[in-house]
Amino acid sequence: MNSIMVNFWEDFLDLLYPDGINCYFCGEKIAGADRFGVCSDCMGKIAFIGDKSCMRCGKLLETGELCSGCRSFPYSFDRAISLCLYDGKVKEWIYAFKYGNKPYMARPFARMMAARLKELEDHSTIRAVVPIPLHVKKQRQRGYNQAHLLGRILARELKIKQVDALVRKTNTPPLSGLTRLQRMECLEGAFEIKDANLIRGIKNVLLVDDIYTTGTTTNQCARVLKNAGCDKVYVLTLASGINL
Repeated sequence: MNSIMVNFWEDFLDLLYPDGINCYFCGEKIAGADRFGVCSDCMGKIAFIGDKSCMRCGKLLETGELCSGCRSFPYSFDRAISLCLYDGKVKEWIYAFKYGNKPYMARPFARMMAARLKELEDHSTIRAVVPIPLHVKKQRQRGYNQAHLLGRILARELKIKQVDALVRKTNTPPLSGLTRLQRMECLEGAFEIKDANLIRGIKNVLLVDDIYTTGTTTNQCARVLKNAGCDKVYVLTLASGINL
């Protein structure tokens, strides 16, 4: 989106969904003030992960600091955090957000993600938000990149800039149902830096996406960013799968 379209989109959302009046998810009127624009009933259907999570990948973890996967797999990113579990109504909302032409859902999702990130001590070292890119063909079909929308609002909430530093060269097939090894093979060489000048001098970045599953996509992007000179790459996703 160019700046004119972004401003138009924001103005349109203000008219359609004025903050604090209608719930972004169910459309019902909100009783009382709400900082995210989500009614109490819908908020109650979100399984927030909070501090009970793996210190590396951010998936739900009842005991210990690292899940079994992170003890055996060396990720290129430094830490990943997910807002909630990819389960129940959240699955439906994310599907509607990605495929149902409901870009306005980025507002409550990103605001909640920003609030979660601000709870962490090291968030203040982050200097730029970098969304996971879609292949140009897929983005043209969908109409927008959901990670870009999340990232733009996150950047505003965190008072830092968003940098579209990555480009997806390969239009990979759907990765759902594939093992980590199969995903790694599909994504090998799929991402590259769009322009080295975009991230020159930026040492700590935040990769943003909607869903964290095996971490393969974020890991590939983190590796590209570190090879381009970034020191720390953190990952923030809207939801993650249950760590079995």
